[in-house]
Amino acid sequence: MNELLKDVNGVAGVLGACVCDADGQVISSSLPSAFDAGMIGTVGRTFIKTLEALKVARRRKVNEMDLTFETGRLVVKNLTEGCMIIVCTPTVNVPLLNLTANVVARKVQERMKTRLIQAVERQAEAAAPPAAQAVPAAPAPVPSAPAAEAPAAQPADAPADEARLIITSARERKVIVRAMGEVAIRMRCPSGRDLLPQPVGAEQMLELSARGNQSRQVDELLEGMGFVANRRFNTLYGSERMRFAHPDTKLFVEIFFDRLVSYHTLDFSPRMHADEFTLPLADLLLSQLLNVEAGEQDFRRMFVLFQDHDLGGPGQLESIDTTVFVELCSDDWGWYKTVTMNLEKCMEAAPGFFKAGSIETFDRRAARLRTMLEEAPKSLRWQMRSRIGESRRWYEVPD
Repeated sequence: MNELLKDVNGVAGVLGACVCDADGQVISSSLPSAFDAGMIGTVGRTFIKTLEALKVARRRKVNEMDLTFETGRLVVKNLTEGCMIIVCTPTVNVPLLNLTANVVARKVQERMKTRLIQAVERQAEAAAPPAAQAVPAAPAPVPSAPAAEAPAAQPADAPADEARLIITSARERKVIVRAMGEVAIRMRCPSGRDLLPQPVGAEQMLELSARGNQSRQVDELLEGMGFVANRRFNTLYGSERMRFAHPDTKLFVEIFFDRLVSYHTLDFSPRMHADEFTLPLADLLLSQLLNVEAGEQDFRRMFVLFQDHDLGGPGQLESIDTTVFVELCSDDWGWYKTVTMNLEKCMEAAPGFFKAGSIETFDRRAARLRTMLEEAPKSLRWQMRSRIGESRRWYEVPD
């Protein structure tokens, strides 16, 4: 992580930075040698407890803190599994700093997730009973021509297969669970098998959605299937989401209850039951379009959804229900701004990584959705917020 912290150090006015885990232990630091490690750890533990207390008091997660002193300034980023502390001069330009710091914070979070999976693996190995000592057997006759061992067959899409297994097992218990995220998009879109390459190893992630009032049943279900819960995270944030990891398959599972809280809040609970295995196509697309800082992988997911599914209305399970988009974006200017902005960006980026012939279908459908959003009647709330425009941030900064 030190190379990531160096990016933060390169911002004018930054004296150094460090990352602490959930226990306040310093796991990476680019602070000058004058800062004592023990002192940094104490500060880290204090900030983590403060962030937890603020979440309880305000009933929502606090993503960052900014503390100004006479001779310095501390900017603290909440990493959920810890925090990143940035030591600055009192006059540092915080908005300019955040352009770099927010990107670094997200990358650090991904690495901390990998550390979590590795810790779960070590925990499982330590808890496993030692293998019984085998009794030496008589030497077997040596075959004249030993057959080559066939490689183990790998499933076409292991996370998707695991998602179907979890959802089917949940259904038997009358628990509603559906797939979301990239795995769900691959499950619904044939072109996703080519355009959305699957990660391997510790990078494999499965995102699921479930009912908030069934969180206890979901916890019991996954633990019964061999997953290990992130107890500290689930205790703190279990009303919103939970995390699990499987020590054998190295599959990391994150479950969102009733809604996805990111740059915008997507409440998918009214539509969870519509499809057998995944959230509806409209919610899968909205979960990508809400990303204010969308990149190529996000555009690929948007593309395959438009490529494989036409626009439609309620009850058309294999079409993207445009009424969900219109109702949301005609009442909330922030949603409208982000969705139309990303539709435009995706249309501009598509020629760079998709074949010319396949872009025509995508362009036609994306342009039609954008026109529908632009022409739909807007609420008074939408009109009042539109007058403020981009002069005030229209989205939340996710963890």
